[in-house]
This record gives sequence, structure tokens and C-alpha cells, in this order.
Amino acid sequence: MTFTVRRPIHHYSPTREKRWRRRAILSLLLLASAVFQGAGGGSGVIFHFRPDLVLIVVVYWSLRQGPSGGWWAGLGGGLLSDIFTGGILGLRSLSLGTAGWLVSWGSRSLYRGHLSTRILMVLLAVLADGSVYYLLLLVFGDPPAWSAAWRDIIWPRLWQTGLIAPVWLILSDRLLGGER
Repeated sequence: MTFTVRRPIHHYSPTREKRWRRRAILSLLLLASAVFQGAGGGSGVIFHFRPDLVLIVVVYWSLRQGPSGGWWAGLGGGLLSDIFTGGILGLRSLSLGTAGWLVSWGSRSLYRGHLSTRILMVLLAVLADGSVYYLLLLVFGDPPAWSAAWRDIIWPRLWQTGLIAPVWLILSDRLLGGER
């Protein structure tokens, strides 16, 4: 015969405190990324250099927490990105949420802790995010031609985000406490 003792709701749990602290830091990091990304308007902050900092944080969180964590971080980061950059409200949320889910789902068998794996996942997420956003624009907006979108939007975002990704991933790693 075994007895199960349940903890009351108000009982202190160190894992619950860490979880909420990490979520608060993630929210602040997403907010700082969205504000910094939207600070330059359409021209970018420095010489038309506009890496997708919110996407990097979403990829980091999705590799750390799994598909559902990537989906929710993508929705929140996309909503912040829509608010601070003036996009159609909700399109960026759906594209970033989908990219976060796809990255986490597609990297199950990979070693997620290595920096090169994370950078590769960021680059694949930029492609997925740009493609999903373009498809959503086909349904809900007035998109440019695919060749113009690739040349003027997706390709510059790909190399600019890939260039800044190691720095932003290391910063995210330091702020959010390393491995799970």
C-alpha cells in the first residue's frame, strides 16, 4: 500500500520559479529585439542592415523548449514585430510561429547545443519564415512578385541574419542560462 502526498499550490518549487524567470527573460529579450529591429523603420538601423533578431530568439527558444515552445514564442515575437514595424497584424505572428515549430520539429535528431547547428537552423528558419509570410500575403494582402521578394527581402534578410546570429545566440544563451 502506497500513499501519495500532494503538495499544496502555494508550496515553493524551484523548478517553477526558474521556468517563470526564463519566460520573463524571454519576453524581455523578444521585446528588446523587436524594438531594436523596428527602431530604424524601413531603412534599418545601420546602413540598411536589418537582421531579424526576433527570429533568432524564436529559433533559440524553439530549439530549447520544443515545438510548442517555438510556436508560442513565434506568435509572441511576431505580434511584437508586427506592432513595432507596422506590418499587417497577425501575419508575422503566423509566419514566425510556423518557423519556430518547423525548426524544432525538424531538428529532433540533431545536436541542438552546438552553435553551428543553431546557425543552420536560423538560416533555414529565415527561408521558412519568408516563404510562409509570402504565402500569407498572397491570401491576405498584395504581395510583390516572387523574384522581387527574393531579391529585395528574403536574400538580404538571410545573409544579414546569418551574420549576426552567432552574437545574438550567444547573448540569448547567456541571458537564459545555457542548457536546459
